[in-house]
Amino acid sequence: MRISSRPARSALALTAVLALGTACGGGEGSEAADLTPAASSAAEETAAPDLASGLLPADAFGADASVVAISPEQLEQGAGLAASGAEDLQITPEACAGAVAGTQPKFDDFDDVAAQSATGAAATTVQILVRGGPTEGGAGQLATAAERCPQAQVTSPQFGQATITFEQLPVDDLGDAAALLRYTTVVSAPDGTSVTVPALIGAVEDGDRLLILMSLETAALAGGAPGAPVDPAAFAGLLAQAHDTQAEALD
Repeated sequence: MRISSRPARSALALTAVLALGTACGGGEGSEAADLTPAASSAAEETAAPDLASGLLPADAFGADASVVAISPEQLEQGAGLAASGAEDLQITPEACAGAVAGTQPKFDDFDDVAAQSATGAAATTVQILVRGGPTEGGAGQLATAAERCPQAQVTSPQFGQATITFEQLPVDDLGDAAALLRYTTVVSAPDGTSVTVPALIGAVEDGDRLLILMSLETAALAGGAPGAPVDPAAFAGLLAQAHDTQAEALD
């Protein structure tokens, strides 16, 4: 997808930076990113099912979606870009810093990581599944983000000025804990133009696994009219399907 303006590039990049930080423990004390999954001798010894078998099938994202696996190398590259952008973020009020300025999770703390992205006409959905390691609390971190920080102002040399609005949404009782959040990023340029990127993000804890699902509305960033907004109820349904898929494959 071609990004046609600096505000558009900034909106997409900032939204991506905030997404994983909010969902995966982006509170105070988080360490710098390292998205290279660790080799796990314990996982090999127990012959656990391949984690990727717990990802959603391609047809779950719709007939028009292009679904590709995200390799550990691609995750590592993306983490480096996001972490470099997050370092310069200035966030007000101060109480919001833990909700929106978290660093990327250290995926090498987990035994296994699998991920994929699905790009459709109006949105891109990213699914990440991790196993082993500090999975407990991931959904709780997301569930309290809107309460801790309903709205924040973000400024950085790389992204310019932005307003982030958080809203907690209803979600089914999934796994050990589940949460769903809508957050809207509005990036403003000095020339008065702005770009709005609505996003949805959900997380489910299930035993030693943590499921993360994100959807970014990206149609407007290509320079055209925005597509139909992602339906939160439909996204919640996809999150439930993702939970059931991984549970059936991996339990």
